[in-house]
Amino acid sequence: MLNQHQLRTMVSKLAVTYGVLTIVGMWLEQLTLVLFVATLAILIVNIKEFIALLNWIWSSPHKRYVSRSNHWDQIYYGVEKIQRANRVRRRQLIDSVGEFRQGADALPDGVTVYNQRHEIIWCNRQARLLLGFKWPTDQGQRLDNLIRHPQFASYLALEDFDEVLLLPSPINDEMLIENRIIEYGSDQYLLVTRDITRIHQLEQMRREFVANVSHELKTPLTVLQGYLELLSDEPSPAILAMEQQAKRMQALVEQLLSLSKIESGAVASNTSPVNMVAQLEMLKEDAINLIGQRKLTINFEVDPHLDITGNDTQIFSACSNLVFNAIRYCPEGSTITASWKAVARGAEFSVVDNGIGIAPHHLSRLTERFYRIESSRSSKDGGSGLGLSIVKHVLANHQSNLQIESEVNQGSRFSFIINDERVISA
Repeated sequence: MLNQHQLRTMVSKLAVTYGVLTIVGMWLEQLTLVLFVATLAILIVNIKEFIALLNWIWSSPHKRYVSRSNHWDQIYYGVEKIQRANRVRRRQLIDSVGEFRQGADALPDGVTVYNQRHEIIWCNRQARLLLGFKWPTDQGQRLDNLIRHPQFASYLALEDFDEVLLLPSPINDEMLIENRIIEYGSDQYLLVTRDITRIHQLEQMRREFVANVSHELKTPLTVLQGYLELLSDEPSPAILAMEQQAKRMQALVEQLLSLSKIESGAVASNTSPVNMVAQLEMLKEDAINLIGQRKLTINFEVDPHLDITGNDTQIFSACSNLVFNAIRYCPEGSTITASWKAVARGAEFSVVDNGIGIAPHHLSRLTERFYRIESSRSSKDGGSGLGLSIVKHVLANHQSNLQIESEVNQGSRFSFIINDERVISA
């Protein structure tokens, strides 16, 4: 940096030079000509120095400058200092990028960075293994040219990345990969790819096991119930207990089969019109029959002009599970209100009661299979712990989810919203 001493020195030299030139010009009686020639000479010398500086910067920036003891030294030294600092920062940046890439290559998931034009900027080792990319050969290539799958092309074009996309791997049809896209920056995207083949196989095995076991249990249970009916002519506490448990097991098997069908997708289309008025009228009759002689009040508030598209069997199963749960677990004197109405985002079904409520630490686990708040109460009331799990899967098939609000001794509210795209208003 040019300090005050150096600046004074330069000004002093310039003043002395022009002072001498003025005296010479006056002595020769050619003051203007002398000053003009001298100024032109100084300008030419500085232009030559400027050209030399440019050549040094562009041609030999790593060559150390040798001082020539003139006022251009400070410019050379300043540029040289900036270049040294830039080289240090460049090395640090290269080291950081190298460390980042080493860390990214160690990730168990594939990571691909691409831009708005779907051109690959960078990918890690796992992405190359899962998607068959070649690095750096495929740098700048379009993703949809390398992953040639119609669903992937549509997924990219839609630019709605809230959901993950499951696809067979481009290099192995037997490998199932999960793809998730994350947007960051103004023109940057991350494609995160994960091999879920093993998880998918285990899930498929679990579903098949549950379905097969449930199916195999149906026949012996039917036989057992038949013999118990024959013995019921002379009822005894033991026979009555066996009948009750056989019915409970039968209901459990039926719910397991229903859940397996919903999970496996072995159900009718979810785009058929569903007459909600008729559905809820049947549900009201079933609810009254289930209440029987108990002192419970149940009200149905139904919008008669609000239908949806979906699977009628599944929707009835979801609504009935919510209503029947309220009936089973509400104490005598409780009031239950089932409502079907239009809301801002679509149509909402809700079941509200003023019963015993649910403690906060249970709420997040209520939709797990076989989860029970109190095992003794569930057994006594015939609960299987599968009802809310069925509701969760039904709603997932209809792009919805279950909302649960509850306070101990204040009651509970179970609800779900079917979005606008499925609503049919009369």
